[in-house]
Amino acid sequence: MRFYIFLLITIIAGTSCSSMRSASLSTPKAQKEEPARFLENIAITPGNTGNTKEKLPAAPVGKTPDITFHQAFNIESGEGIQFKYAIRMGIEVEKLLNASLYNFIDTWWGTPYKLGGATKKGIDCSAFTQLLLSSIYGIKIPRTAYAQKTIVVPVEPEELKEGDLIFFNTRGRGISHVGIYLQNNKFVHAASSSGVMISSLTENYWSKKYAGAGRAVEEEIAGTIDRKENTGF
Repeated sequence: MRFYIFLLITIIAGTSCSSMRSASLSTPKAQKEEPARFLENIAITPGNTGNTKEKLPAAPVGKTPDITFHQAFNIESGEGIQFKYAIRMGIEVEKLLNASLYNFIDTWWGTPYKLGGATKKGIDCSAFTQLLLSSIYGIKIPRTAYAQKTIVVPVEPEELKEGDLIFFNTRGRGISHVGIYLQNNKFVHAASSSGVMISSLTENYWSKKYAGAGRAVEEEIAGTIDRKENTGF
């Protein structure tokens, strides 16, 4: 009898442990994971490597605006000679567009004055203006200051432009000096005191000696100009 009772207890105990073991090994059903959302209208579900159901909206289709590019002055590409003379003349470098003119002036800068001279060893005012107009503008003019005055079209001081001839009466006996107008009341000339240099029409000496200005033309054309137009010099 005891044997049957022991056997019954053993069977019951084994059944209970098996049930408890199954219960301890079983896990509750996993909850459904919510898809992670980190961008508007885009959903990512773990394990889903296919295309998403929701996509970014297409970019609006519209007319591409017209863009106009204006080429501005690039100060870095400006020639050194232009910077140099912009400082000397007190103007913006953007206004010195004729680099050839200022290169010519620079090669002659400081050349001593010599009456009747026309070389780097010495040059006078009219030889310098004659050479400059011929080299830079291709215009031929007579050799002397007085003769140069006779072949120009007179211009008023407020009408002066680059390349115009500026005349002076430095001796009280008519035209005796000539230079070439640049900008900002400045002109280049071969001065008897300092050679080839740039001076200002506003300087006291030159403003008092000023005797008029004119625009140079070819000698052949100048022959048809009424000389009466030039009597104001």
